[in-house]
Amino acid sequence: MNSKQCPTCGSTNIYQESATVYRCGDCFDKLPTGLMVDSPPTKVYGSSKQNPSADSFKKWKNLITGIMVTWLVLGSYFFNHYQNLKSTLNTTVKEETVSIPLDANLESVEIIPEGEFQYTAAIPDVIGNVYVVGKFTNRSGQSLLMPKFTVTLFNEEKVNLKTSYGYAEKNVVNEGESVSFQVLIEEAPSYNHFDIQVTATTIPKETDKPELTLKKLDLKRNQYKEIIIVGKIQNNSNHITNFTRVTCLLINKEEKTIDYATVSLAKEDFLPKEIQNFEMIFLRAKQIPNSYYCETDAITKENAKP
Repeated sequence: MNSKQCPTCGSTNIYQESATVYRCGDCFDKLPTGLMVDSPPTKVYGSSKQNPSADSFKKWKNLITGIMVTWLVLGSYFFNHYQNLKSTLNTTVKEETVSIPLDANLESVEIIPEGEFQYTAAIPDVIGNVYVVGKFTNRSGQSLLMPKFTVTLFNEEKVNLKTSYGYAEKNVVNEGESVSFQVLIEEAPSYNHFDIQVTATTIPKETDKPELTLKKLDLKRNQYKEIIIVGKIQNNSNHITNFTRVTCLLINKEEKTIDYATVSLAKEDFLPKEIQNFEMIFLRAKQIPNSYYCETDAITKENAKP
């Protein structure tokens, strides 16, 4: 063997590690000192005697691993993006195709119902608004759903100054039944007169409503000199009612409304045959009115046994 070759691997890449120690640059084994005839050259790292195929395989392995990781990351991103996009498209399609089923047997139409107006008046407040208040009796021959009252203010030349609308105090008004209404006109301009029109959707047949009775109504003043109405209300129906309320109009001798108020019962469930007291305060009226008109309304509680 050549004295300058490593006895382990045969490499000639020998370098002097110290004054008495020689080492192979490829396998890093320590060489016997006696085998060295000439001093080997100082080690040059990265010698051409290293295995080039191993380095090349390692580089390709690292490159392939990096590519695979990159594809995994990009694949996960695009998959999540696709799922989100698909979910959004499905939601949009569902929203666009949702339809509200209609009962073909209802045969409801919007009409201008015949009827009678009473106690109609415009009541101003202290901040420039006007409340047009009154009573309407249904003479259309049909039950009405959500009667809508539209009020238009005119000047002397019959020019339309402002229009506003409001709804009846009852959701359903049967044939021959009366209902009060109020329409708020905000920042009402100076006007000469007003006009009222009523529209409503018809109901094919008369609706059963809770039978409520007002008793022992008394109009008087309280200790603060305010005009009040006190009385009792009885549930004569066989069902529990909710949202039970009383509405009253104060009427002067000219048959005009001078004030109005609404009160709801504090107790949520109004039981059959039960009687409750109520009190209603009127803040606008200064004098005892000539008369008053009061009505009641409620909703029958569903899934309730009497």
